[in-house]
Amino acid sequence: MQGSRKVSILQGEEKSCYLTNCDYDLQKHHIYFGCGMKDISDKHGFWVWLIPAYHTTTDQGVHCRKGHGLEMRLKRECQAAFEKDHPGGIHDNCG
Repeated sequence: MQGSRKVSILQGEEKSCYLTNCDYDLQKHHIYFGCGMKDISDKHGFWVWLIPAYHTTTDQGVHCRKGHGLEMRLKRECQAAFEKDHPGGIHDNCG
């Protein structure tokens, strides 16, 4: 996708699980997902690497029944990182 960031806003170039530091069997988790949001996450680097257990394969995974708390944590941390780099908000690059 044109304009996609190659690095995560939370992890930079590091390729390990955001939660465990494990560096194998990783899946890319788009912090904002759903209708059109995956592209936005790619564009701005709103994603992290996760092991399958924290992504989709257990109840505690962000896309699973008991993973809502983790999902919200990642959204808060992503929002804080974005605001640190863009104190004027999304429109701080407007002329």
